[in-house]
Amino acid sequence: MILRRILITAISGDIANGILKILSEDDSNELYGCDVNEIAIGMHYVKYFWKCRYAIEDGYVDELLGKCIDYKISHLIVANEREIEAVAKEIEQFEKLGIKTIIQSRMILENCLDKYKTMKFLSSNGITVPKTYTSLEETRWDEKKRYILKQKKSNGSNGIQIIDRKEDIKNQNISDYILQEYIDGEEEYTIGVFRQKDITNMIIFRRILRAGFSYRVTLCKDLEIEELVRKVADLFSLEGFINVQLMKKNNKLYIFEINPRISGTVRFRHMLGFKDVLWWLNMLDGKTIEQYKCPYDTAIGVRELNEKFLVLKPKLNVED
Repeated sequence: MILRRILITAISGDIANGILKILSEDDSNELYGCDVNEIAIGMHYVKYFWKCRYAIEDGYVDELLGKCIDYKISHLIVANEREIEAVAKEIEQFEKLGIKTIIQSRMILENCLDKYKTMKFLSSNGITVPKTYTSLEETRWDEKKRYILKQKKSNGSNGIQIIDRKEDIKNQNISDYILQEYIDGEEEYTIGVFRQKDITNMIIFRRILRAGFSYRVTLCKDLEIEELVRKVADLFSLEGFINVQLMKKNNKLYIFEINPRISGTVRFRHMLGFKDVLWWLNMLDGKTIEQYKCPYDTAIGVRELNEKFLVLKPKLNVED
């Protein structure tokens, strides 16, 4: 029996792919997907797939809404920041049709889809962040430090550069970027936090990045990090999920990014019983989530390579 018809966007990305793996474990979920690529990594999970427009193109939301109507979609999971921004502007259209959408509040999106606004909001509320600038002219350049150049609005770690010298970027147009002091800490963490009313669930991973992905994660228990992330959740009046990324250096915590969406370690979290995708779907359906208690003291996760044919047509036998 099909209980939910779920549409997931950007299915060739690592976030949506993790979501698809989770949702495909339950036969009561009928899955649909779209992506800007004609051949998308996650297309074998879905009943119907189509190549969609880019979120910045005219007609993106109308096309998405039309597909939701055509396939009687009950739940929509928007997995890409630019798509989230586009759908959020027209969210009332989906709500009028009874389509339940996994998307954060306007306040959280306003402050977290723009990385400079994120740093400004956190700093103004007494939370330590790396020094962050919006132009080369205002940057208080310290030749002893390194800086990170990244887009104000981007997906994951796309387009990030580490800058050693001011001269390396003085001729670049960086109007859509921020310059952020590089916190060269030995410990980088990614924290998933889900809240529904008075229930706050949290999971902390120390991570090692490779090609912009969390290649290896180690489950951690850190009361100082927990306290800081709870404070962030309170500031945002959080309902649903956000991902907090921070660096620890000299026992000091620096939040350098907050993702207002399901994040790339979603499958790692789910494997340890932290079921943020299912919790969010259940919350939209009016159900109460359970308090999370991790069943493991130690857990180390790694991403593995996997080969798969997405399109495979048998060769026809031709008789002489």
